Amino acid sequence: MKVRLEELLSQLGNPGKYQIVIFLLLCLNYCPLVFNHVIMAFYGATPKHQCHSNEFWTGSGLKSVEDFSMIKPVYNSSAGEELLGAFGSCSSSYMVPGFANITVSCPKSPESVVVYMKGPASQSIVTEWDLVCSDTYLSSLATTIYFCGVMLGGLVFGHLADKFGRKPVMLFTLFFPILVGIATAFVPWYAGFVTLRFIQGVLMQGLQTSTYTLAMELFLPRHRSYAGAILECFWGLSVMVIPLLAYLLPNWRHLQLVITLPSILAVMYICIIPESLRWLILTKHIERAEALVAKVTKFNKLEFPENYWNDVKMQLEAADGDNKQYSAIDLMRTPRLRHRSLVLFYLWFAISIGYYGLTWQLTSLPGNKFLNFFIAGAVEFVAYTLVIFITGRFGRKRPLMVYFMLASVFMIGAGVIPLTVQGSQVAMVSSGLAIAGKFAMGGLFSVIFLYTSELYPTIIRNIGMGSCAFWTRVGGVLAPQMIVLVCTLKSLNVLVCTRKSLIFWYEQ
Repeated sequence: MKVRLEELLSQLGNPGKYQIVIFLLLCLNYCPLVFNHVIMAFYGATPKHQCHSNEFWTGSGLKSVEDFSMIKPVYNSSAGEELLGAFGSCSSSYMVPGFANITVSCPKSPESVVVYMKGPASQSIVTEWDLVCSDTYLSSLATTIYFCGVMLGGLVFGHLADKFGRKPVMLFTLFFPILVGIATAFVPWYAGFVTLRFIQGVLMQGLQTSTYTLAMELFLPRHRSYAGAILECFWGLSVMVIPLLAYLLPNWRHLQLVITLPSILAVMYICIIPESLRWLILTKHIERAEALVAKVTKFNKLEFPENYWNDVKMQLEAADGDNKQYSAIDLMRTPRLRHRSLVLFYLWFAISIGYYGLTWQLTSLPGNKFLNFFIAGAVEFVAYTLVIFITGRFGRKRPLMVYFMLASVFMIGAGVIPLTVQGSQVAMVSSGLAIAGKFAMGGLFSVIFLYTSELYPTIIRNIGMGSCAFWTRVGGVLAPQMIVLVCTLKSLNVLVCTRKSLIFWYEQ
């Protein structure tokens, strides 16, 4: 059965005030979503640090200091004797006159203490649980675990939204994360933190897919490019807000509460946000669909489209009563759908691994990490805004290919230039290329969401979006581990170079 929905929707506004108001409210759902997706860039950022001994450091017990110039562990308070030492980020050796030499390793040695560059008020999960040196991997592992949850959420909630409706899934994944987020702010253990973050990841992906599908199904196809780009603009604005909040709230627990509690204000959504009219009609909820049509036309001050509605109703009543439940298997049912799905899975994976890899490295770029993150969010916002005009002028496919080429050039350049060119300005050029790559990746995300939502039929659209999101999260899972791998290789290279330098110095 093919119900002519477009004709009916065209009589409800083009678009009307009702659709615009609901759409803007749905856009606000992206704030908690973005905050949770990228907040680990600040929660998991590793500040500069040094390793010291509690026993031989005057003032031991402090966990952080304002400036490394204040770190002067050259005095043994108990013996009143001067110390000589070699202080590293993960181990230190002390040579004390009249005492045996002592080497401590952080953070494993019971006599060790890690001293961080940031002041006492600055606290992340890294500084609170000393996720440095041999425990550095735990920071990236927290991000990987979160995106494992996101990956699962794409499959679970995509199916539930097509079966039970977009609105119930959207409301559940909007409000239940408030409880999870509050619990995260007070959890005292790392294991509890990553467990709650996993649950949050599951919920956030359900919020994203249901919100995006609800928003797209408000409009006719010719308006979706603009709606999709505007929705992504709220993503860029949210990214711009995060560094400001992180700067004002250096304690990660306070920041966690601030990004969680505002969702309480969305309680009005229960009464205001409607179910998708497309879903109601295709799942044969005739009375609810008719009531929604009446509500929309009344708000937009239009007449009830009696003729169009009767045509749709007659088609529904004349149908076979097929209530088939669809699943991800149906994405592979026909050759055309199978080809589309496989290509889209790969594209979403590639975009994700580039986007999140860049996002979590922004705080490690030369310069102020808050400013770098803000600039990256600003260029994302510009990319999303340009997509409104680009997709309207050039369609979907060509902009997608151009953005892929730009992202490849910028990101490869950002990685290769520091390895092949020497100079004081090389780091800034590399940072500039990385931020330019962020612009291209933002454009890719905006276009691919729109492109995917239009390639799948309505009845399996949310399943298709959820399945693509699954492969996006595979990229999100792998991105932090790839960063760790690259950093490990760099560290090994530094160790080799240091060893060679020491041998050369000794031989001289």
